[in-house]
Amino acid sequence: MSFITDAAEHYAALPHQDAAWEYLWASLDEYTQERFKEAYRASPEPPKVPEPLITVELFSQLTGYPASLFNQTEADDCNKLLAVTGFDQDIEATCMLMANILHETANLKFLKELADGWAYEYRSDLGNDQPGDGPKYKGAGVLQLTGKHNYSRLCAAIGDPRIMDGVDYVAEVYPFRSAETWIHENRLLECAQQKGFDAVCRRINGGINGLTDRYHKYEICKSVLL
Repeated sequence: MSFITDAAEHYAALPHQDAAWEYLWASLDEYTQERFKEAYRASPEPPKVPEPLITVELFSQLTGYPASLFNQTEADDCNKLLAVTGFDQDIEATCMLMANILHETANLKFLKELADGWAYEYRSDLGNDQPGDGPKYKGAGVLQLTGKHNYSRLCAAIGDPRIMDGVDYVAEVYPFRSAETWIHENRLLECAQQKGFDAVCRRINGGINGLTDRYHKYEICKSVLL
């Protein structure tokens, strides 16, 4: 029966294959046909591609804004962030992260720091050592990646040299993955799993600013995602 299984492996229902397959099938005796059908029914189904967790429609549900205000690049980048940090394997932890992101960005409204960034000029602790580095490397993305040093570490992690173009590029192309290195280094997933929501808020915020709103958004995330 190997010749028919070999043929089936390469059969893709293309028009030029149909006549050949019908001719081959008709040439088989009934016993071989039945054995092939049994083997085909018993074979495992190919793995299904999982549906993305985050979509523009889900952004709409989380924020209350129309889905048309979001784009696929943002949804894809959010899914990538969840995947590379392991949050996609724990929906409860994802709710904790997304609630804080919603708070920090005013429901995904602000993906760049509102201030002009000149306060960061020549900040050696941020690696800003050239004229204009302050505004160029001001806060970008959902958790406000800030400073040339932090931009360069993200650049190394993702492998995209254009990250060093500055805030506008990062906020547009990596609005979520801009937080990747920070999340890894601060072991945020472990914090969520072992210590809970309050600890995640403190680790992101450094305190309890806006805690009531963070809890409100946490409930929204759980109602939508869980």
